[in-house]
Amino acid sequence: MEKGMFSKLASKMGITSTKILNQAEEYVRLCQVKCTGLRNLTVTSKAVICLDLAATVMRFPLDKEYVVKLSGLNKKAYQSNLKSMECMLGLESNLGLRDLAVQYGCTMAVKAAATMLRRYEESLPEAQKQDVDLSKPLFTTAALFTACKCMKIKVDRKMAASTGAKRGIFDRLCTQLQKLGQDVCSEGTPIKPSKTPQKRPKALQEDFEQEEQEDEPSVSPKQPKCDPEACVKVDYEEWKRRILENALKAK
Repeated sequence: MEKGMFSKLASKMGITSTKILNQAEEYVRLCQVKCTGLRNLTVTSKAVICLDLAATVMRFPLDKEYVVKLSGLNKKAYQSNLKSMECMLGLESNLGLRDLAVQYGCTMAVKAAATMLRRYEESLPEAQKQDVDLSKPLFTTAALFTACKCMKIKVDRKMAASTGAKRGIFDRLCTQLQKLGQDVCSEGTPIKPSKTPQKRPKALQEDFEQEEQEDEPSVSPKQPKCDPEACVKVDYEEWKRRILENALKAK
């Protein structure tokens, strides 16, 4: 691509930084060697994607809708080719499972996805384990996608396209993960907190009642309570006896 045309595309995208332009030009040169499989891209669309990648690396914000329109591709094709080129150039950001789950709003599937990846690695031959990097977006995304499907968690279908891999490869990997981890979602079911109301208030009430009973004067079983009228009569007879005794002493 002519340098003048490349600069014109960059200007339309709002890119004026020399660093971003130089980085994008380097990506264009690398594409001629590493991205030969992307035959459905025009010179213009490749240049736009390279500018987009360079701007992303330099943390320069772009109007993504306008960038897609400028590339001459539809949104789905642009995103797919962007991710493919990103992978081929070694620019993909290896997001961890949790970061990826936060991005797609499915953090509850992280544990199951991690278990699936571990079992997948254990199933591989020793020689193959050294060549497979399970931190790559293809593996982490497939594991999280499969875990969400297993747990019946609704997830954005764009997750699969974000890996940059062909859909057939992604689907086959998901099938392998699902077969290896088919018991994962049924394992380790969290124990739900008991909804039975605590009996502490009743215990406190019983304590209060016990204290009230202890404060009351105790009545011996050998001393039955007397009738009010009988009690009055007994008191009168006692008073009368004392008066007579005092009168006799006085004589």
